[in-house]
Amino acid sequence: MHAVQAICEQESDVWLVWCFEHCCKAEHRQVYDELKDVATDTGCKFVHHKKCVSFVNWLEGRSGSIVLVADWREAKPIVDWLNNQEDGYNLRMTVLAQSEKIFRRASAWASNQKTGADILVMPGFSRPIVEEMVASRTHAVQATEVASEGGEILVAPLPMPLSLPSLLKAVQDPGQSALLEKIILQHMWQTYED
Repeated sequence: MHAVQAICEQESDVWLVWCFEHCCKAEHRQVYDELKDVATDTGCKFVHHKKCVSFVNWLEGRSGSIVLVADWREAKPIVDWLNNQEDGYNLRMTVLAQSEKIFRRASAWASNQKTGADILVMPGFSRPIVEEMVASRTHAVQATEVASEGGEILVAPLPMPLSLPSLLKAVQDPGQSALLEKIILQHMWQTYED
């Protein structure tokens, strides 16, 4: 394989990653199997790591798009590590909260992070939400590949994850607000009556 081709293929990878200390335990086998099925169904790659250290070692130097499903205990050190990196990662994180108390704490924590990564907190595992996150990353990667090949993109990928805080932040940024306007105009249509 040609070296440039190998780099391009790695950049177009979409990874579904599960980072949870008990990911290999029998009581969490159903979540493991569902994540693996999501990866298979969406055509992305799946990997799991028990601890933050293993995940960040795997992540260093890696390109591509990553959807990370992490336990609250692993999410905090991962974000701390991301905050200290000069190079950004194309990463979207879902934090699984195991209780209502952890859900409240993790939600408050996530809203104050400045990593550039979108962080969603869920009160437990939700396959449809993970499927949507992976599908949106896969779509964005495919749209980027079409653009790099000189093709026409009918639907532009969003410049950031779609959430109210990220939209409010984007509207205040001139570059991102111009891109949002283009995306909105691409999706607008009118009904004409005869």
